[in-house]
Amino acid sequence: MQKVPGEIGPRVYSSRWFPGEWRRSWRCAPYKEQLRMREDMHKVVVERERHGSWKPSRKWGQRLAFVPNSDYEDQPMFASSARGRQYSGDSKHFSDVLGPLRGFVRSNIGRPWDKVFSELRQGLDVRKVTGLHIFDHVKWMVETDCWIGADRKIYAKPKEYEVTGFYVHPRTGLLCFATQQSRRERKKLKLMKQEINEIRLEDQHSFRLIDGQWYFVDYEIVEVARYQKLQSTWDVIHRRKFQLTWGCHRIAVKKRQCNRDEVREIRERIERWEKQVRRM
Repeated sequence: MQKVPGEIGPRVYSSRWFPGEWRRSWRCAPYKEQLRMREDMHKVVVERERHGSWKPSRKWGQRLAFVPNSDYEDQPMFASSARGRQYSGDSKHFSDVLGPLRGFVRSNIGRPWDKVFSELRQGLDVRKVTGLHIFDHVKWMVETDCWIGADRKIYAKPKEYEVTGFYVHPRTGLLCFATQQSRRERKKLKLMKQEINEIRLEDQHSFRLIDGQWYFVDYEIVEVARYQKLQSTWDVIHRRKFQLTWGCHRIAVKKRQCNRDEVREIRERIERWEKQVRRM
């Protein structure tokens, strides 16, 4: 164990890191200064003016005038004061500053969640509206009820979706963070999982996987006019007749089993495609 100047307590080094554990470097600030919550957290988060506060109020209490020559019971008596009807979708709403709160939670990654929560309770008064509102944000920000699936991933209860963002590890009780997959990573994972059952060479030729065997298939492009009489044709892959409607159709008319050279070519094509996907 070694002790860094200005740091409270010894620094423990380990070759094993738990998921989401914060790896502190030598250039980090002292331990207590990093984990200390600012005293004005209850003011910084909630005491900013609401979005749309510059807009004048549209509420009014005047009764609507009577319309002659109509039924009195069917007429509206007063204007609705509901916010949605007064302002439609451009109404006033909260604009809380969540950056300081998110930064405090992020600086405590790797610590027991019970200790972090107790520090929040010491600094915020839940008996007041401001403190209770901040704890609502904490509840939405940190997933506390989690479980580990058979694939060793963390899922949330009861919806059973994979956790992203801040969460409490179900075994260690430590505050962790799971990064969300980017759009490119999700697309890459989806492409790697899909099964390749056809490799197109041209519009009229392709390799097709049928019942675990690769076949070289010849296609015929059939165009049917809008007012042309419907016709039916036999498809050698699906082994049944299709009734062709208006449009352009690609019908398999002939197939043969691939030889060794063609199977080798197919495997090389698939390997090149997988390499391209991994480089995405």
